[in-house]
Amino acid sequence: MKPWQGRIPFIVLISALLFLSVPAFGLFHPLIAGGPYRGRVIDAETKQPLEGAVVLAVWENKTPGVAGYGYSYLDSEEVLTDENGRFIVGRHPPTSLVPAWVAGPRITAFYPGYGFYPYFHISPRGSTREHLEMMQKQELSIELPCLKTRAERLRVIGEALPLEVPRKKIPNLMRLINIESKAIGIPPYKE
Repeated sequence: MKPWQGRIPFIVLISALLFLSVPAFGLFHPLIAGGPYRGRVIDAETKQPLEGAVVLAVWENKTPGVAGYGYSYLDSEEVLTDENGRFIVGRHPPTSLVPAWVAGPRITAFYPGYGFYPYFHISPRGSTREHLEMMQKQELSIELPCLKTRAERLRVIGEALPLEVPRKKIPNLMRLINIESKAIGIPPYKE
């Protein structure tokens, strides 16, 4: 028997534990999210502000695992845009208490009769990661298109509700989605 035989599993175990513990101590990724994030929601055609649009920020725990990363809901914050279409989210970002790091936020902007950010918007161009970086430095204008057909509105409403967020955390989003549901003739969601 060679001297290293029988020790490899122990070395592999220690290496794996060290690799998995690095994110838990925040050496490579933060345990707290960045922020705040500033923006303005406007009509893509008229460039007028959309007062009362819902902006939702969702943060997740990102936990390393054997087959990649696992994500789980951490927290969310919902705000309404002001009379100028402006919003700020993430003034007090969540922290993760589990051996993970904070992923996000994932930001959604919704207003009845319009496309929603980040999937059905006109501008800004680029990735959502780039948008988050810009929103931390300066106000980012989000242009939402007015939807023309019932089919467009059905598609948007079917994708606007984040299923992982507890309903009690999104009362305004639920209210606006139900306004849109009524406008296009479908049953409202239970709040």
